[in-house]
Amino acid sequence: MYKSFRENFKYLDIPDITNQIFLVVISVFSIIFVSSLSEKFFITLVNIVLCLLITYFVSHYEKKPVENKTERSVSRFLRFWYPGFMILVCFKEIYIIMMSLDHGLYDTILLNIDYWLFGVNPTEFLSRFINPFAVEFLQIVYGLFYIMMIVYGMELYLWHRYEELKYAIFVVFFGFYLSFIGYVLVPAIGPRFSLHNFQMIGTELPGIFFADKIRYLIDIGESIPRNVSNPEAFAQRDAFPSGHTIVMILITYLSHKIRSKSFYFYLPYTLIMIFSTVYLRYHYVIDLIAAIPFVLITIFVANLLYKGKITFGKK
Repeated sequence: MYKSFRENFKYLDIPDITNQIFLVVISVFSIIFVSSLSEKFFITLVNIVLCLLITYFVSHYEKKPVENKTERSVSRFLRFWYPGFMILVCFKEIYIIMMSLDHGLYDTILLNIDYWLFGVNPTEFLSRFINPFAVEFLQIVYGLFYIMMIVYGMELYLWHRYEELKYAIFVVFFGFYLSFIGYVLVPAIGPRFSLHNFQMIGTELPGIFFADKIRYLIDIGESIPRNVSNPEAFAQRDAFPSGHTIVMILITYLSHKIRSKSFYFYLPYTLIMIFSTVYLRYHYVIDLIAAIPFVLITIFVANLLYKGKITFGKK
């Protein structure tokens, strides 16, 4: 049985190994930095189970004959979509780790950098141009980010471009994993807490129909309770660098590299979404600038690992 399970590891591809390595890294961080023994044990146990499940899902599908791999099946779905479920777990684990680290916030430094760059705080400057219709539109654009990885992945999945999908999974997730370094080294909660009154966001950034509801759902996802006197104490320390910017630039890059017509959707969407992160006070401009080296490193590593392994653009 052990030999059989060990043989299953040979079916793991680059993104699968990368995902498992990240789970190990998260587990090590939790063992070192999380003070609660129950949380420390739970995170490690969950990640061990996830590593085993990844091995099982991947090997179960990859063992199939080539002619059967395009057939609709639960194994095909789990093989390519397990990262989506995994990242939800990792997001909360990162939250626990970041709250446990507690070595101070760097928002003052980031604010000062923005002021040095522009001679004004960008979110305060943009406050002069607040319009309910603009807020509504940009909040919807910002909220759609959370399904964009699924939308792009589904595009490749439905085309049966499985090798390109694996490549895309690696690129997007590796970029996200790199951002974790920034969160650990430069924890920050963003201008909606440090520069503006978080309790007044709904009043200062009024929408039309959906803005407040989308904002509320995002706050729940980030573990920020409603109507607490100290929301900054609960906020996720993940402002620097901007994960939104990293992921969407990478998806836009992928849509161009894989020669998809969807590039003409992702390019304008990404530009508008990046602007929304500042307009809606989620990020400092330096967070967006800092995303660029993470994007470049991700693309460099991906091209190095996949050199000559995939022919892009063929259906």
